[in-house]
Amino acid sequence: MWFVKKMGNIISSVKSPATNEISSVVSNEKMSLITDSMDLEREYSPSCWSTRFSSAQEVLQHHVQFVTAASDKATNDIPHKLEIEYGSTPGQKLDILGTDLPNDSPILVFVHGGYWQQMSREISRYPALPLYRSRIKTIVVGYDLCPDVTLPEIVRQIENAARFVFEYAEKMGSRGVYFAGHSAGAHLVAKLLANVNFFENNPGSHRLQGAFLISGIYDLRELVHTSVNDAVQLPQEWAIPLSPLFDCFNHLQMRRIRIYILAGQNDSPTFKKQSRELFELLHNTCLMQHMYLEIKDDMDHFDIMECLAENDNYLKNLMVHDVRKHL
Repeated sequence: MWFVKKMGNIISSVKSPATNEISSVVSNEKMSLITDSMDLEREYSPSCWSTRFSSAQEVLQHHVQFVTAASDKATNDIPHKLEIEYGSTPGQKLDILGTDLPNDSPILVFVHGGYWQQMSREISRYPALPLYRSRIKTIVVGYDLCPDVTLPEIVRQIENAARFVFEYAEKMGSRGVYFAGHSAGAHLVAKLLANVNFFENNPGSHRLQGAFLISGIYDLRELVHTSVNDAVQLPQEWAIPLSPLFDCFNHLQMRRIRIYILAGQNDSPTFKKQSRELFELLHNTCLMQHMYLEIKDDMDHFDIMECLAENDNYLKNLMVHDVRKHL
């Protein structure tokens, strides 16, 4: 399990997000049914599915050590500005790496995972160095974690961060903005993409070119029945409103946004299934044309991102190819 801690706080009372029109399209018959035959704890424990180490704990320890060291190297090697406040709470800070690049450089915004309760901005700078060598700035977004805040509050914090990013991109004259999220970070990026009001009310958002959703979770209905929810404390009635699989993305068609959905072959069957379902929603229901889905051979939930710290890796090459092709 992703560093799940036992917590006792109760989710705070916040205004419920509206259930989008797309909810009626996904029928109850297509729900991911919770049955005695499915081990939900295992399905939602990505470290249990990796084949690289002998135990799940080793997978997690390696991942944290790897991204910490790679993030330290990126911080030391790249001109940067750190701990920029985009909101009033302690977690609402972001880092800009590559401040010496030209003002109009493209920007990759990275939102880390950790089931909304672990990981941090400080150890999520590792994608920056290979991108910097390709003349792309990286902005790493931090946010407050559960159970100190609720999941709806985190969703709003990512909107605050995106607002800051688009204002910055507009000021700099950036040629394009991309968002990338891993695991729970992919969920947060997907929720941002679904927010039509946000895009209509933030002029700089016209600079958004694409998004990379990596080993994400997009349907929270089963998750509320696992120990992940000990810290998140999400009521079952909030699962659908906070699930991207029930959102409407039709407004992205006219923007010609390109969305890459990726997962590892050694992700759990549930994670791979949700990536496919999101692709089907966007492609078949929302009729988006610029859609890409890939289940990466021989990769798991963690090394699919760890490779991004390497100078020559498929994910960096995919990002750079899209930037160079469309800017």
